Amino acid sequence: MTGGRRNIGLTLAGGGNRAFFGLGVLHRWGDRLRPRLGALAGCSAGAAVAIVWLTGREVPTRAFWRARRGGMTRNFEWSRVLRGQSPAPHGAIYRDTLLCAAAEGGLERVQAAPFPVLVLAAAFPRVVPAPLGAAIGLAVYNVEKRLHPAMVHPTYGRRIGFVPRLFDARTCTSAEELADLVIASSSTPPFTPIGSFRGEALLDGGMIDNVPAFAAEQVPGILRNLVVLTRPYPRDALGTGGDAGTRLYVAPSRAVPIERWDYTRPDLLDATIEMGERESVDHDTALGRLLAV
Repeated sequence: MTGGRRNIGLTLAGGGNRAFFGLGVLHRWGDRLRPRLGALAGCSAGAAVAIVWLTGREVPTRAFWRARRGGMTRNFEWSRVLRGQSPAPHGAIYRDTLLCAAAEGGLERVQAAPFPVLVLAAAFPRVVPAPLGAAIGLAVYNVEKRLHPAMVHPTYGRRIGFVPRLFDARTCTSAEELADLVIASSSTPPFTPIGSFRGEALLDGGMIDNVPAFAAEQVPGILRNLVVLTRPYPRDALGTGGDAGTRLYVAPSRAVPIERWDYTRPDLLDATIEMGERESVDHDTALGRLLAV
């Protein structure tokens, strides 16, 4: 192993609350990975997990999220529309939680990361209005997942004209801009609004690739990539993959306890993080091989 060399990528898949499986993995592996990381890539809630980890403010941020969601018992209420509100309250809660993570030095820790922190979002096809594009894009994404449930890297979004937009979170100049970026990468109406970052309307990065391993691998010097998934896949889709066998895919062994947009059961979020901690043990040997470059 070349001591001190930053040649490892880390990719955190999206998947709403399920992405917090990856935070559990980082609880166990973070200290081993951090000195070797040359790039970190994520989209949607995977990007949120990356930010929470890098800010070093996981404990207050998780406590804030619990308090901010209050006594929420439903994830979707049509009665909110009659009051001029989104039927899902997730967007405002999500934004406020990201602002909490960025507070008290959190933003500065992200800005000071010694490697790119790449967040993927999707720009809409040309001449398609954003609301219509969001409806079409999310429908196509869900159809592809149903038709090809074992596919790790989706392709339909690019085929219908969505364009990747990659941003380095280190360039965000305020907590608000950092929140804008992650919200844009996580844009899945009606749970979160259509994103807007630096003047451009954007949709969830999953329209391009919910598992944006390509983003970390475009950074010069990256030799191997740890890719943390958020749902189970067939065994032959995991292990070491990529064109040259340079990726280690780690996925939950079964469905994680929490659903993607369930804000009513914080105990299930805790259980999902704990599952990531527990199951990462099974991949310790594989991680050692990944780091042996």
